[in-house]
Amino acid sequence: MRLRSIRFTLCLTVLVACGPMARMARQEAAAPAQEATADWVWNYSQAHPDGFTVDIRDRKVPTEGISVAYAATQDRHSKEDLGDVVSHALAHDGYVGGWWNSEDSLYYFDSVRILPESAAGEAVTFALENEQLAFYVLSTGEEVRIDNVIHPHEYEPTDLRGWTTVFLAGTIDNGHSEDWQQTVAAKLAGRDRRYLLYNPRQEEWHPEREGEMDYQVHWELEHLEKADHILMVFLPGSQSPITLLELGLHARSGKLLVVCTPGFYRYDNVRLTCSRYGVPVYGSLDEAIDALP
Repeated sequence: MRLRSIRFTLCLTVLVACGPMARMARQEAAAPAQEATADWVWNYSQAHPDGFTVDIRDRKVPTEGISVAYAATQDRHSKEDLGDVVSHALAHDGYVGGWWNSEDSLYYFDSVRILPESAAGEAVTFALENEQLAFYVLSTGEEVRIDNVIHPHEYEPTDLRGWTTVFLAGTIDNGHSEDWQQTVAAKLAGRDRRYLLYNPRQEEWHPEREGEMDYQVHWELEHLEKADHILMVFLPGSQSPITLLELGLHARSGKLLVVCTPGFYRYDNVRLTCSRYGVPVYGSLDEAIDALP
């Protein structure tokens, strides 16, 4: 009887220590600590109007790494919101960031993740997954803007699972042609599928820089090969010699969707080549975009 009594007492002790009442007690005990941490973060933000990133576990400021915000704590900008931010941070990485938005004159708070500065590709992947428009390099204070369009010299995600990649090949005319690439990005943004677009058009093209031409050509060749699809556009009035070269290189790839009309000076060459290798040709950009899987 005595042994059964001891076992019953031990089981009761375990139930009390690990049951719902115990969990509730621990949560109630943790609440004041989280509230105090939220108050501290709020006061810290008032003293750092230009922004900050801090480890709320030891209240130290990291000086290296890439800071990327979680989507779960977006649009938190009041003192009352800080409780949610602190709670999320303590359950994840322990870091909270703050920044001033000059557009609406509000201070925003985020639970953030810190990645090594050598892991920029991983940071881009995490930022895209969490619908962020930028991340911050803590050692330099640099804000790196990102989206689902990758240009030469920009960071790229390392994990492409779940993404459909499309290379935007076609008329650029040294930046003077219609920016049809921007139209593609805007039209694909509303789809449920996640597209990552490789856009060779650079906002500022500096061919005089040492090694720039080599870099550009190799970047385009590499991304043409790695893309799931190649959307190729020949605009009327353009020569587009590089695009014609790329058509020849990838006509057999099974990845091409070509936009070309009789207004292009080599329309028949494009039409007949595509017909021979089973490449679909579309009369408008909208038609080709709609055909993307």
